[in-house]
Parts: sequence; C-alpha cells; structure tokens
Amino acid sequence: MGIALLGGLSRPGIGVSMFVHEPITSPRCAPVLLGHRGGRPVDLRGLEQLLLRLSRMACDLPRLAEAELNPVLARPGGVTTLDVRVRLEPCRTRNPHLPRPR
Repeated sequence: MGIALLGGLSRPGIGVSMFVHEPITSPRCAPVLLGHRGGRPVDLRGLEQLLLRLSRMACDLPRLAEAELNPVLARPGGVTTLDVRVRLEPCRTRNPHLPRPR
C-alpha cells in the first residue's frame, strides 16, 4: 500500500539536505510517512532525493516558474511521481549563438 504525499510541503530555500529532512519528518507528516496505523514506513530517503532533485532543477533552470508533482506516491519500496506539470518563463534575451525555438 502506498500513500499520497501531503500537500503544503514547499519551503523557501529547500536545496540543502537538512532542510529537506525537516519538512517530511514534521509532526504533520511523520505519523503518515513513518508507519501510519501499523503500516510500513515509506522510503524517506527516496522522498528526500526527489525533493533535492526538484530543488536542483529549480537552481539549474532559472526560467522554471512552477513545478507541480501531484500526486507523489511514497511507498516502502520507493517513490513515484504520477503526474508532473512544469511551467517555464519565456526567454527574456535572445542569444544569437543558440538556435531559435520553433
């Protein structure tokens, strides 16, 4: 059995490992993620990796305006994102050395 990750976990400045662990082990999420009603705990390391990679993507892509991962299915055997929507800001300047988008 898997669970959908609770919403409202975004936090400014996520990208450092210690800031990723804190929100998913907070009192709001921990009971569900760590074995709710006798269930097995979900893959917290996989969930942390997903958040760190999302943060890295935001740092690497300055045009990234929004990223919605909904739902994120966290299970004991791994983490799966079932649907992703990304919105990029339009290019502000044109680099003459790069091909023009069609």
